[in-house]
Amino acid sequence: MMVRSMRSGRGAALILVLWLVASLSLVVMASARSVRQQSQRAATDLERMRVENMLDAAIELLAQRLLTDRNVANVYSLQRLPLDGKDVWVEITPSGGLVDVNVASDALLQTLFQRAAGLSAGEAVILTSRVRDYLDPDDSPSGVGGAEAPQYRAAGWPSMPRNGALDDLSELRSVLGMTSGLYEIIAPHLGINGQQRIEIDSAPPALIDALTGQKGLGARIHNSPPETRGGALMTGPAADFFSPARGGGTTVRLKAAMKLEGERWWQREAWVDLSERPGNLTPWTMLSLEPTRRLNTQEQEFKP
Repeated sequence: MMVRSMRSGRGAALILVLWLVASLSLVVMASARSVRQQSQRAATDLERMRVENMLDAAIELLAQRLLTDRNVANVYSLQRLPLDGKDVWVEITPSGGLVDVNVASDALLQTLFQRAAGLSAGEAVILTSRVRDYLDPDDSPSGVGGAEAPQYRAAGWPSMPRNGALDDLSELRSVLGMTSGLYEIIAPHLGINGQQRIEIDSAPPALIDALTGQKGLGARIHNSPPETRGGALMTGPAADFFSPARGGGTTVRLKAAMKLEGERWWQREAWVDLSERPGNLTPWTMLSLEPTRRLNTQEQEFKP
């Protein structure tokens, strides 16, 4: 009986020891994982600081160049700047080459929502009506699926219609039914310019492709002689969306990006006003500067 009791005690002790060893192993593994994650975050933060300085320098250099050559400021282009042994690509997009939701036609918005964001025809019509109602000054829902304050309250939406034109395009997130993911898809195609039509020479190739439904057309148009660029866009279903004229505006979007090891990209976006303003520290005005973003792959929004 005593022997059996001793064996039982030793067995229980062995189980306890094994349980303690397993518990300690889990603690060690969790600690190692935490240290590894902290080290990765620290390395990423250091890389972000180093890259951000280069992207900011590229944006400032391009802004200075655009001041001396307004012809470059009035057309879409992709510029390569070698800095510190790395290539920094800067995408120049005049505001006239983008969609202004404040004044764009319903047909243009519906096409953008369908072809760029992947909404169905019915969903695009409803979202267009809601964008219109968000901006217009009245309180009567318009179109199919329109929404004013009562519909926002009924849906439990956290915001109310603006009832006025947008100054900050990110406010589109407040439109009933607009998700953050949907906004991120259409945001690269948006700008504020007061123009109903999009200037062909200023339009990014991705926007031309989306609105026409013809992949690669935008690149072919920008690679063609200036006098022939309007031919492919001033006929067909997308003809009402584009204008061959250059507005000669002073506001441009500068999107700087550089690739590091592997397929990792860093990107910085700025809106710049090139018009002279007394008292400015620089000859241009920085209207907005987005946080530097890391892209794991070469995404649609930037393709040098």
